[in-house]
Amino acid sequence: MLTVQQAVFTVESLIGKVQQQKQLITHQQQVIEQLLKENKQLRKENEQLKYRVQELEARTKKNQLQ
Repeated sequence: MLTVQQAVFTVESLIGKVQQQKQLITHQQQVIEQLLKENKQLRKENEQLKYRVQELEARTKKNQLQ
């Protein structure tokens, strides 16, 4: 059987661990948001580069035919 002092210590320890986990979750959420933002930007850049490559390929074909 736990003494009151041991129980209080155990509860305080658990509260501390929960607070640490909450901080970790908050940090991970921020990292995820940043990664999602970067991913969105990279997808946008990728689309722009695809069109640029298509333009360059068309120009190359045109120049080869001349």
